[in-house]
Order: sequence, then structure tokens, then C-alpha cells
Amino acid sequence: MAEKTQAEIAYMELSNRILIQEIAPKNRIVEQFWSKKLQVNRAAIRESLTRLLGEDLVCRGSRGGYFVREMTPSEIHEVREIREILETSAFSMACDRASAKEIKDIEETCNDFANFVQKSYFTAALEADLRFHRLLIAAAGNARLTHLYERCNLPLFQRRSFNTRMHLDDYIATEKEHRLILGSLQRRDKKAGIQHLKDHFNRGEEAAVA
Repeated sequence: MAEKTQAEIAYMELSNRILIQEIAPKNRIVEQFWSKKLQVNRAAIRESLTRLLGEDLVCRGSRGGYFVREMTPSEIHEVREIREILETSAFSMACDRASAKEIKDIEETCNDFANFVQKSYFTAALEADLRFHRLLIAAAGNARLTHLYERCNLPLFQRRSFNTRMHLDDYIATEKEHRLILGSLQRRDKKAGIQHLKDHFNRGEEAAVA
């Protein structure tokens, strides 16, 4: 791999693992460990960490090193507002534009989420959670919106309450809400789907700051 390609791979891998909490808030990102795990050179890890620092996903420790940032309640609230604006707009467009295959992909992601939770594969479940929202954005059929959403690197709400993986109630509620959103999309019901999304985000914010 070219060095630039390695840096891009390192960035994508680390940002995704932060978003799904595989690397939890306050955890240090050790260059040597991730260089070996991702099979990239340490320069690529350093470059990706500098990029993540600029995006506020990581911060510098008082004694050096990079750590995953833990969001404050006000930051969580801002994330909820941004996600609500982008995803409700995307849902409205998806009701007009989504193909049968795109809706089927979202349904399969809901099933994946449920299966992973049932097997206690919580990291995989969080990956499915993130994929659900990205597929919903993609179903809007607007390439610039998809690009903007991915560049935002919006974390899942559970970031502040990482230990919720020990409580199945949150996962059960998430699956139910995802299926309500999916059902509204299948019926092309904009009003219901937007309300379900708002309810989903509001609960996520409340759980994250609890």
C-alpha cells in the first residue's frame, strides 16, 4: 500500500471503531498497537490521529498520547440536533426515492442488529446500528448529503454511557425504534417516520447523558 493509502485506511478504521465504541471514551490510542493491528506503518497512524484530533474525536493527554474524547451533555445535545436535521430530511427524500433494494438492505440490517444482540455480539450490533443510519441517508438518493453525513463522523449516542452494553433494554428499544422507522419507509409515510426518528434521537440523548 502507498503511504497515503495506509493513512486513509488507518483513519477510516480508527474513526469507525471510535464511533461504534470499540475504542471507548477516555481510552488511549497506542500507535504501536494499532499499527500492528491494522498492518499499516506508524506514520499512517500518526497522520490519522492528527486528522481525528482536528475533528474532535480524540484529544491529547496531559502527559502526551491521544485519547478518545468523551462528549459533554451539551455536545451530545448538538449531535442529536444535527442528526435529527439530516436524517429526518433524508427520510423524507427516501420516501420518494428509495428503491426496493435499498429498503431491503435496511431491513436486513435491522435483522443483523437483532441477531447480534441475541448472541451478545455487542460491537457488531453497534456496527449494524451505525450502518442502519448510513443506509437511511443513502436511500435519500443525494450523493452530497451522503458525503456530508459521512464526513461529519457523528457518533452513536451510547458513547457517553459505554456500559449500556451491559443492559439489554437499550438494545431492545433501539431495535423496536429502527423497525418503526423501517415500517414507515416501507409505507412511504413521511409524517410517521419523521416522528419515529425524533423519538429515537430524543431517547438516545436522554440515555447518553443519564
